[in-house]
Amino acid sequence: MSDTKTKPKGASAKADDATLPAVAAAGAVANLDNIDYGEHSGAGMEGATQESFAIPFLRVLQSNSPQVEEGDAHVEGAKAGMFFDSVTGRMWDGKEGVLIVPCAYRRVFLHWGPRSGEGAGFKGELSADEVDKLIESGKLKEFENKLMFPLADGSLNPKRCAHVADTRNHYIMVMGDDGANMNCLMSLASTQIKKSKLLMSMLAAKRVQNKSGAMVCPPTFAQVIRATTVREENDDGSWYGLKFTFEKMVNTPAAYADAKAFYDMVRAGQVKANYEEGAAPAAAPRTSMDEDQAF
Repeated sequence: MSDTKTKPKGASAKADDATLPAVAAAGAVANLDNIDYGEHSGAGMEGATQESFAIPFLRVLQSNSPQVEEGDAHVEGAKAGMFFDSVTGRMWDGKEGVLIVPCAYRRVFLHWGPRSGEGAGFKGELSADEVDKLIESGKLKEFENKLMFPLADGSLNPKRCAHVADTRNHYIMVMGDDGANMNCLMSLASTQIKKSKLLMSMLAAKRVQNKSGAMVCPPTFAQVIRATTVREENDDGSWYGLKFTFEKMVNTPAAYADAKAFYDMVRAGQVKANYEEGAAPAAAPRTSMDEDQAF
Protein backbone atom coordinates (compact mmCIF):
# COMPACT_ATOMS: atom_id res chain seq x y z
CA MET A 1 0.00 0.00 0.00
CA SER A 2 1.31 3.36 -0.95
CA ASP A 3 2.29 5.85 1.76
CA THR A 4 0.95 8.74 -0.29
CA LYS A 5 -1.97 10.40 1.41
CA THR A 6 -4.77 11.80 -0.63
CA LYS A 7 -5.74 15.36 0.38
CA PRO A 8 -9.39 16.28 0.46
CA LYS A 9 -10.62 18.05 -2.62
CA GLY A 10 -10.58 21.84 -2.18
CA ALA A 11 -8.22 21.67 0.81
CA SER A 12 -5.10 21.13 -1.29
CA ALA A 13 -5.34 24.38 -3.23
CA LYS A 14 -6.02 26.46 -0.15
CA ALA A 15 -3.21 24.92 1.84
CA ASP A 16 -0.60 25.34 -0.92
CA ASP A 17 -1.56 28.93 -1.78
CA ALA A 18 0.48 30.25 1.14
CA THR A 19 3.68 28.76 -0.27
CA LEU A 20 3.19 29.84 -3.89
CA PRO A 21 4.06 33.28 -5.32
CA ALA A 22 1.09 35.53 -5.94
CA VAL A 23 -0.13 35.45 -9.53
CA ALA A 24 -2.00 38.49 -10.83
CA ALA A 25 -4.72 38.41 -13.41
CA ALA A 26 -3.77 39.66 -16.84
CA GLY A 27 -3.04 43.40 -16.70
CA ALA A 28 -3.17 43.50 -12.88
CA VAL A 29 -0.50 43.90 -10.21
CA ALA A 30 -0.50 41.56 -7.22
CA ASN A 31 0.25 42.43 -3.60
CA LEU A 32 0.63 46.19 -4.12
CA ASP A 33 0.78 46.71 -0.36
CA ASN A 34 3.98 44.66 -0.21
CA ILE A 35 5.86 46.56 -2.92
CA ASP A 36 8.37 49.25 -1.96
CA TYR A 37 8.75 51.33 -5.14
CA GLY A 38 11.53 53.33 -3.52
CA GLU A 39 13.71 50.26 -3.08
CA HIS A 40 14.76 50.37 -6.72
CA SER A 41 14.15 54.05 -7.43
CA GLY A 42 15.47 55.02 -10.86
CA ALA A 43 16.20 51.46 -11.90
CA GLY A 44 16.00 50.83 -15.62
CA MET A 45 17.49 54.21 -16.51
CA GLU A 46 21.15 53.24 -16.03
CA GLY A 47 22.03 53.56 -19.72
CA ALA A 48 20.14 56.80 -20.28
CA THR A 49 21.91 60.05 -21.16
CA GLN A 50 20.61 63.51 -22.05
CA GLU A 51 20.19 62.23 -25.62
CA SER A 52 17.61 59.71 -24.32
CA PHE A 53 15.04 62.26 -23.22
CA ALA A 54 12.91 64.78 -25.06
CA ILE A 55 12.18 67.97 -23.16
CA PRO A 56 8.69 69.13 -24.10
CA PHE A 57 8.22 72.47 -25.82
CA LEU A 58 5.40 74.55 -24.36
CA ARG A 59 3.95 76.22 -27.43
CA VAL A 60 1.05 78.46 -28.31
CA LEU A 61 -1.15 77.02 -31.03
CA GLN A 62 -1.93 79.19 -34.04
CA SER A 63 -4.59 78.85 -36.71
CA ASN A 64 -1.97 77.25 -38.98
CA SER A 65 -0.58 74.85 -36.37
CA PRO A 66 -0.78 71.18 -37.46
CA GLN A 67 -2.69 70.33 -34.29
CA VAL A 68 -5.41 72.87 -35.19
CA GLU A 69 -5.64 72.23 -38.93
CA GLU A 70 -7.39 69.13 -40.23
CA GLY A 71 -4.87 66.42 -41.03
CA ASP A 72 -2.81 63.58 -39.58
CA ALA A 73 -1.44 65.76 -36.74
CA HIS A 74 -4.82 67.22 -35.78
CA VAL A 75 -5.65 67.04 -32.06
CA GLU A 76 -9.29 66.91 -31.02
CA GLY A 77 -10.25 70.11 -29.20
CA ALA A 78 -7.15 72.04 -30.26
CA LYS A 79 -7.80 75.72 -30.94
CA ALA A 80 -5.65 78.71 -31.78
CA GLY A 81 -4.50 80.49 -28.63
CA MET A 82 -4.23 77.35 -26.50
CA PHE A 83 -1.01 76.14 -24.88
CA PHE A 84 0.26 72.79 -26.16
CA ASP A 85 2.83 70.39 -24.71
CA SER A 86 4.72 68.94 -27.68
CA VAL A 87 5.50 65.59 -25.98
CA THR A 88 2.39 64.58 -24.05
CA GLY A 89 -0.10 66.53 -26.18
CA ARG A 90 -1.67 68.13 -23.12
CA MET A 91 -3.42 71.47 -23.73
CA TRP A 92 -4.36 74.46 -21.59
CA ASP A 93 -6.83 77.26 -22.25
CA GLY A 94 -4.94 80.38 -23.29
CA LYS A 95 -7.24 82.85 -21.55
CA GLU A 96 -7.06 81.08 -18.20
CA GLY A 97 -3.38 80.41 -18.77
CA VAL A 98 -0.89 78.11 -17.13
CA LEU A 99 1.24 78.58 -14.01
CA ILE A 100 4.97 78.31 -14.70
CA VAL A 101 8.17 78.68 -12.71
CA PRO A 102 11.03 80.16 -14.81
CA CYS A 103 13.93 77.96 -13.70
CA ALA A 104 16.70 78.99 -16.10
CA TYR A 105 17.37 81.15 -19.15
CA ARG A 106 19.69 80.95 -22.15
CA ARG A 107 19.97 83.13 -25.21
CA VAL A 108 20.96 81.11 -28.27
CA PHE A 109 21.21 81.66 -32.01
CA LEU A 110 19.70 78.81 -34.01
CA HIS A 111 21.12 78.04 -37.43
CA TRP A 112 18.45 76.90 -39.90
CA GLY A 113 18.90 75.64 -43.43
CA PRO A 114 17.01 77.22 -46.36
CA ARG A 115 13.28 76.80 -46.57
CA SER A 116 13.50 75.31 -50.05
CA GLY A 117 16.11 73.16 -51.75
CA GLU A 118 18.82 71.05 -50.16
CA GLY A 119 20.07 71.52 -46.63
CA ALA A 120 16.79 72.42 -44.96
CA GLY A 121 16.27 71.91 -41.24
CA PHE A 122 18.08 72.65 -38.00
CA LYS A 123 21.87 73.01 -38.28
CA GLY A 124 22.88 73.70 -34.70
CA GLU A 125 23.36 76.43 -32.10
CA LEU A 126 25.68 79.40 -32.41
CA SER A 127 26.92 81.60 -29.59
CA ALA A 128 26.61 85.39 -29.63
CA ASP A 129 30.39 85.66 -30.17
CA GLU A 130 30.22 83.31 -33.15
CA VAL A 131 27.41 85.32 -34.69
CA ASP A 132 29.31 88.60 -34.18
CA LYS A 133 32.38 87.14 -35.92
CA LEU A 134 30.28 85.89 -38.85
CA ILE A 135 28.73 89.35 -39.24
CA GLU A 136 32.14 91.07 -39.06
CA SER A 137 33.54 88.77 -41.74
CA GLY A 138 30.54 89.34 -44.02
CA LYS A 139 29.54 85.69 -43.96
CA LEU A 140 26.29 86.60 -42.23
CA LYS A 141 24.21 89.59 -43.31
CA GLU A 142 21.04 91.27 -42.12
CA PHE A 143 18.15 91.35 -44.57
CA GLU A 144 14.50 92.14 -43.81
CA ASN A 145 15.29 91.98 -40.08
CA LYS A 146 16.77 88.50 -40.49
CA LEU A 147 20.35 87.28 -40.31
CA MET A 148 21.08 85.31 -43.49
CA PHE A 149 23.99 83.49 -45.07
CA PRO A 150 24.37 84.93 -48.61
CA LEU A 151 24.20 82.61 -51.60
CA ALA A 152 27.32 81.84 -53.63
CA ASP A 153 26.72 84.90 -55.83
CA GLY A 154 26.33 87.11 -52.76
CA SER A 155 22.57 87.58 -53.14
CA LEU A 156 20.05 87.23 -50.32
CA ASN A 157 16.83 85.29 -50.75
CA PRO A 158 14.60 84.44 -47.74
CA LYS A 159 13.52 81.17 -49.32
CA ARG A 160 16.94 79.96 -50.47
CA CYS A 161 19.32 81.31 -47.83
CA ALA A 162 20.20 79.60 -44.58
CA HIS A 163 19.59 81.90 -41.65
CA VAL A 164 20.16 82.45 -37.93
CA ALA A 165 17.33 83.08 -35.47
CA ASP A 166 17.93 85.01 -32.26
CA THR A 167 16.14 82.81 -29.69
CA ARG A 168 15.43 83.24 -25.98
CA ASN A 169 15.10 79.90 -24.19
CA HIS A 170 13.14 79.87 -20.96
CA TYR A 171 13.45 76.55 -19.11
CA ILE A 172 10.27 76.39 -17.06
CA MET A 173 8.44 74.10 -14.67
CA VAL A 174 4.73 73.87 -15.37
CA MET A 175 2.81 73.66 -12.10
CA GLY A 176 0.37 70.77 -12.01
CA ASP A 177 -2.93 71.02 -10.14
CA ASP A 178 -2.21 67.67 -8.53
CA GLY A 179 1.35 68.59 -7.54
CA ALA A 180 2.81 66.75 -10.52
CA ASN A 181 5.09 69.39 -12.00
CA MET A 182 6.52 69.11 -15.52
CA ASN A 183 9.71 70.53 -16.99
CA CYS A 184 9.31 72.30 -20.35
CA LEU A 185 11.06 74.71 -22.69
CA MET A 186 9.55 77.94 -24.00
CA SER A 187 11.70 78.96 -26.95
CA LEU A 188 10.84 82.55 -27.89
CA ALA A 189 11.90 84.22 -31.12
CA SER A 190 10.78 86.90 -33.56
CA THR A 191 7.82 88.91 -32.21
CA GLN A 192 8.04 87.16 -28.82
CA ILE A 193 11.55 88.35 -27.96
CA LYS A 194 9.96 91.50 -26.55
CA LYS A 195 7.81 89.30 -24.28
CA SER A 196 10.93 87.47 -23.14
CA LYS A 197 12.56 90.76 -22.18
CA LEU A 198 9.48 91.85 -20.24
CA LEU A 199 9.46 88.55 -18.35
CA MET A 200 13.14 88.86 -17.48
CA SER A 201 12.62 92.44 -16.27
CA MET A 202 9.69 91.33 -14.11
CA LEU A 203 11.73 88.56 -12.52
CA ALA A 204 14.69 90.85 -11.87
CA ALA A 205 12.51 93.54 -10.28
CA LYS A 206 10.89 91.24 -7.74
CA ARG A 207 11.91 91.83 -4.11
CA VAL A 208 11.16 89.76 -1.01
CA GLN A 209 12.30 89.93 2.58
CA ASN A 210 14.88 87.39 3.66
CA LYS A 211 15.29 85.90 7.14
CA SER A 212 17.45 88.80 8.30
CA GLY A 213 14.85 91.32 7.17
CA ALA A 214 16.71 92.61 4.11
CA MET A 215 14.94 93.02 0.79
CA VAL A 216 16.52 90.77 -1.82
CA CYS A 217 15.83 89.59 -5.37
CA PRO A 218 14.73 85.94 -5.11
CA PRO A 219 15.89 83.34 -7.62
CA THR A 220 13.70 83.04 -10.66
CA PHE A 221 12.89 79.44 -9.73
CA ALA A 222 11.17 80.76 -6.59
CA GLN A 223 8.63 82.80 -8.56
CA VAL A 224 5.36 81.53 -10.02
CA ILE A 225 4.24 83.31 -13.19
CA ARG A 226 0.90 83.02 -14.96
CA ALA A 227 1.35 82.77 -18.72
CA THR A 228 -1.67 83.59 -20.86
CA THR A 229 -2.16 84.26 -24.57
CA VAL A 230 -3.38 87.42 -26.29
CA ARG A 231 -4.25 88.15 -29.89
CA GLU A 232 -1.70 90.32 -31.71
CA GLU A 233 -1.39 91.65 -35.23
CA ASN A 234 0.71 93.70 -37.62
CA ASP A 235 0.66 94.44 -41.35
CA ASP A 236 1.48 90.79 -42.11
CA GLY A 237 -1.42 89.27 -40.22
CA SER A 238 -2.54 88.21 -36.75
CA TRP A 239 -1.45 85.59 -34.23
CA TYR A 240 -1.54 84.69 -30.54
CA GLY A 241 1.33 85.91 -28.40
CA LEU A 242 2.26 85.64 -24.74
CA LYS A 243 1.47 87.69 -21.67
CA PHE A 244 3.18 87.16 -18.30
CA THR A 245 1.94 88.27 -14.86
CA PHE A 246 3.37 87.54 -11.43
CA GLU A 247 1.15 85.09 -9.50
CA LYS A 248 2.88 84.21 -6.22
CA MET A 249 6.07 82.88 -4.68
CA VAL A 250 6.74 79.15 -4.69
CA ASN A 251 5.33 78.17 -1.32
CA THR A 252 6.01 74.45 -0.84
CA PRO A 253 9.39 72.79 -0.19
CA ALA A 254 8.62 70.08 -2.77
CA ALA A 255 7.91 72.52 -5.59
CA TYR A 256 10.96 74.61 -4.70
CA ALA A 257 13.14 71.49 -4.71
CA ASP A 258 11.77 70.44 -8.12
CA ALA A 259 12.41 73.88 -9.62
CA LYS A 260 15.92 74.11 -8.14
CA ALA A 261 16.73 70.63 -9.48
CA PHE A 262 15.71 71.66 -13.01
CA TYR A 263 17.80 74.82 -12.70
CA ASP A 264 20.81 72.68 -11.70
CA MET A 265 20.25 70.34 -14.66
CA VAL A 266 20.20 73.22 -17.16
CA ARG A 267 23.29 74.81 -15.61
CA ALA A 268 25.11 71.49 -15.82
CA GLY A 269 24.25 71.10 -19.51
CA GLN A 270 22.10 68.04 -18.91
CA VAL A 271 19.04 69.34 -20.79
CA LYS A 272 19.03 69.07 -24.57
CA ALA A 273 16.33 70.50 -26.82
CA ASN A 274 15.23 68.90 -30.08
CA TYR A 275 14.65 72.08 -32.10
CA GLU A 276 13.83 70.08 -35.21
CA GLU A 277 10.74 68.69 -33.48
CA GLY A 278 10.00 71.90 -31.63
CA ALA A 279 9.89 74.09 -34.73
CA ALA A 280 6.35 74.91 -35.78
CA PRO A 281 4.23 77.95 -36.63
CA ALA A 282 3.58 79.42 -33.21
CA ALA A 283 4.10 83.11 -32.59
CA ALA A 284 3.51 85.20 -35.67
CA PRO A 285 1.75 85.05 -39.01
CA ARG A 286 2.96 82.44 -41.44
CA THR A 287 6.12 83.61 -43.20
CA SER A 288 8.91 82.05 -45.19
CA MET A 289 10.73 81.36 -41.91
CA ASP A 290 8.24 79.68 -39.62
CA GLU A 291 11.01 78.15 -37.50
CA ASP A 292 11.72 81.63 -36.15
CA GLN A 293 8.25 81.77 -34.69
CA ALA A 294 8.43 78.53 -32.73
CA PHE A 295 8.03 78.39 -28.99
